[in-house]
Amino acid sequence: MAETPRVPVPPQARRLSVQQRLSALEAEQNQLRQELVTLQGEVRLPGLYLTVEAGDTTALVPARQVQEVVRLVALDPLPGAPVHVSGSFVYRGSPAVVVDVARLMGVRRTPDLDSLLVVVDAGRMVALLVDRVKDLVETPVLVDGSQSGEEKLPWDGTGLMAGLCRTPEGLRPLLRTSALLNGTEGL
Repeated sequence: MAETPRVPVPPQARRLSVQQRLSALEAEQNQLRQELVTLQGEVRLPGLYLTVEAGDTTALVPARQVQEVVRLVALDPLPGAPVHVSGSFVYRGSPAVVVDVARLMGVRRTPDLDSLLVVVDAGRMVALLVDRVKDLVETPVLVDGSQSGEEKLPWDGTGLMAGLCRTPEGLRPLLRTSALLNGTEGL
């Protein structure tokens, strides 16, 4: 029997094929994790969440919305802005409004020079002014709230919390990034 000649496959085509198969396996792994969580009877939020600290309060921010964490830079004031809006700066060529998370929660303070800006995409470029970024939490357990996080919770007078999550470090509120720009539409 005659042997079929082998046509060499270019390395780029092989690399693309391997990347596609790997992506498919990662998607299946995420789906299986979510299925396993529902079988355990507790609601876990999929993905990673960044733990931030501002004014002695620790909260979670969905990591998928975080663009970058940068050091505090000089801010341009925004006349007529609410007290929790510290100003704006240019982030990679686009204007970003800076929201002081501690002031938003009612804590009056002057941020330290080693404070950080967590740049998030909340429908518009926003940077959260925080004291520290602590760690990443994978699939926290949702204790109170809904998975979509869009409903306002009765215990949250600010409307900033999408829910409460149990993490290895204890209970942490989950920030609703879509609510961070309330009152800043005209800025």
